[in-house]
Amino acid sequence: MSEYAKLATAAGDQYLSALADAQETFLKSIEPVIETMGKVPAMPAPAFAIDVPTPQEISEANFAFANKWLKQQKKFADRLFATPAPTSTSSTTSSTTKAKPKTQS
Repeated sequence: MSEYAKLATAAGDQYLSALADAQETFLKSIEPVIETMGKVPAMPAPAFAIDVPTPQEISEANFAFANKWLKQQKKFADRLFATPAPTSTSSTTSSTTKAKPKTQS
């Protein structure tokens, strides 16, 4: 594993750990609100909201799409970087060689 990969992995793991801690803190902070909402009597849903998806359904659909998108992007990147780079040196030497200016007689 290259040094870059090690650093990127360590930084990513550190970020995800901090994110998980922040998410846990948030969930704990809203527990009182959830408890209070549980004490409110349930009301029937209005007729127009019967076919509205639940937040859980929306989340599942969006994460399913994100996972497919990320898998496709990885496949593309893998194929792109597996493509061999051109090895011709004739184009690089011709662009670095300067033409001599013509002298006027």
